[in-house]
Amino acid sequence: MFGLQVNSFEFKNFFVQRIGKSTFVWRMVEFLQGVSFSIDYWLYYKTNLIKSKSSITEINIEFVSYCNLRCTLCSLDHDKPKIRMSEETLKHFFEDFISDPHFRSVKTIHLYNAGEVLLHPRLEAMLDIVKLYKQKAKEKGIFFPQIALLTNAIVLNEKNSTTIINSGVLDYIRFSMDGGSKEMFEVMRERAKWDVFVKNITHFCELNNNSARKIPTGIITLVEYKNKLNTKWMSEEFKKLLSMVDGYELRYAHNWGGEVEIEELKNKKKKTYKVGCSLLMHQLVLLPNGDITVCCADLNSKGVIGNVLNESLRTIYNKPQRKDMLKKFMQGKKKEIDLCKDCETF
Repeated sequence: MFGLQVNSFEFKNFFVQRIGKSTFVWRMVEFLQGVSFSIDYWLYYKTNLIKSKSSITEINIEFVSYCNLRCTLCSLDHDKPKIRMSEETLKHFFEDFISDPHFRSVKTIHLYNAGEVLLHPRLEAMLDIVKLYKQKAKEKGIFFPQIALLTNAIVLNEKNSTTIINSGVLDYIRFSMDGGSKEMFEVMRERAKWDVFVKNITHFCELNNNSARKIPTGIITLVEYKNKLNTKWMSEEFKKLLSMVDGYELRYAHNWGGEVEIEELKNKKKKTYKVGCSLLMHQLVLLPNGDITVCCADLNSKGVIGNVLNESLRTIYNKPQRKDMLKKFMQGKKKEIDLCKDCETF
């Protein structure tokens, strides 16, 4: 979308904005996505023809398990334990990650998942660790993934902005800005204040544009289903912010594995033409306590299959639970997977 690594969500939403869902062409896109899943399943799992690398192309790293906002379309359980990732856990993960050639398949590491990354009290130290292993990989001639960050920007103050820009770690950064107007932004992103958001984004962009190494920027915007995925109906102040960044992505909400009820999705027809889930095939998520879950839509850690402090990333990747989930998707038995049975995202 921004001339950078395109993940599965971005690929799908590129088409959504141009052809819309519930069309024959869109169904064909999802059908082809299923064909891709089937090919990967046979190559990586059924026949083991590809043994030198994994099917994982994205890893999310969640620095904290909690968030400062209460967004209406988010499934995060705010009563669950508030955990911050330790520097030791992050180092442990990267030691394993760069030493195992199996994961040279990973193209992007996202420094976010359910929690708001900027709430980590030692953000600078955490970014320094990522930078350290990025440099170690370079010295060894090892490919290192792009590093991306997504933030709600409410705590993107002077200190955090300077820390992020001066770290030299990020390959791109994106901001969550839902609604299409100031009023809808504050409704959909409860506890967020539009004026604070505008101030923080404007200041960050000014600092970033004047820095020696400008970080590519983007915005992700959720819009209500009643609106089209374009900017024509949006307020001028909303569009002004969109114009400040290098690219933006407009999305309709999904139901976070069935944990968020969305009226427009209640009577949606089953995707009988679709096989498999690209998120399950291509993602792993590292949680603050070292746990690994199988998918970024699992905000409440229901799909945990291991812990990097107790076993290797490759062992976790090859866990029977994960392989069984992939097999069930291949067989069209999604309904037998508790984590996935009500998910609209796949």
